[in-house]
Amino acid sequence: MTRASARLSARMRAAAASLSLGMLMVLGGAGDVHAQDTRTLAKFLSSCNSDRNGCRDNLHDYTLAASRQGMICMPKDLSINEAVGQELDWLRNVGAQKDEINNGNAEDAEWTAISTLWPCASDATTETAAR
Repeated sequence: MTRASARLSARMRAAAASLSLGMLMVLGGAGDVHAQDTRTLAKFLSSCNSDRNGCRDNLHDYTLAASRQGMICMPKDLSINEAVGQELDWLRNVGAQKDEINNGNAEDAEWTAISTLWPCASDATTETAAR
């Protein structure tokens, strides 16, 4: 990775984090933001067992925002709901394999998942999803 692309990647992560944090403040109130912002992936995935809809809503909003801002590029034929399922599978699989991800910040893990699953490229088979 070049220095320029590393800076761009860091800026994209920061923008996604800011957007997600802003969305959490608007949707959940400022008191919930701090608790959600500092939770580990393990705690997030555990909460998915008891609140499936809340879990999927969180992933949906994060993924859709990153896609609309052009930070990720999902395949044209992939619905946002299918993308959320793939992201959740990725988080569970990688979290189970890598303690540093499982014990790390959930939002960082979400960014790693979506940027790994759907990086933007000049390939004509991908586009920024506006769904």
